[in-house]
Amino acid sequence: TGTGTATAVLTGSRLSVSGTYTGLKSRATAAHVFRSVAPGVRGTSLFDLEVTGGTEGTFSGVATLTRFQVDDLGRGRLYVQIHSESAPDGNLRGWLMREELKR
Repeated sequence: TGTGTATAVLTGSRLSVSGTYTGLKSRATAAHVFRSVAPGVRGTSLFDLEVTGGTEGTFSGVATLTRFQVDDLGRGRLYVQIHSESAPDGNLRGWLMREELKR
């Protein structure tokens, strides 16, 4: 359970991700950017994000992507996942989509 927002900015191959979350039933323990084979399908972790750790808070992080990961980002295959004490496998996910794809 919960809601959140994320913003991702790609500069060259450097991806900056930040956002907020609220409404978790238990304390956040970790956050990551994952790669999926398609939007909506769970994938594998690419890099860690810093997370404040409450039932509401913030997350952020920066990573340098490979050219294949940049392509995956453009295809909507990367997503943010927040893990919590009661959901260690992740309970809040949001796919990173290009601005023009959100319309």
